[in-house]
Amino acid sequence: MATDLAAELNEQITVREDGKARRVSKQRALIKSLMAKALQGDVRATAAVLALYARVITDLPDEEDSVVEENELQILRQFAPRLLRPTTRKRHSK
Repeated sequence: MATDLAAELNEQITVREDGKARRVSKQRALIKSLMAKALQGDVRATAAVLALYARVITDLPDEEDSVVEENELQILRQFAPRLLRPTTRKRHSK
């Protein structure tokens, strides 16, 4: 399954950006779509981007000038799952 998923995500599709057609992988298209929703204020998309970033950043080699400090990474790991929970609140009737 992992091989099939990787192959599918690597396939190229055509997307429109600024009125121009551009070929990108399906993976990149998904990330662009998710990021666009996050930038428009979609809380779930924002949480997904942060969670994805927290997972990916841990795979990078350790460097002296790390992109994300360890304490920041811990915050991301704690905050993102909270945002992914459903936000069903009971409404009180007056």
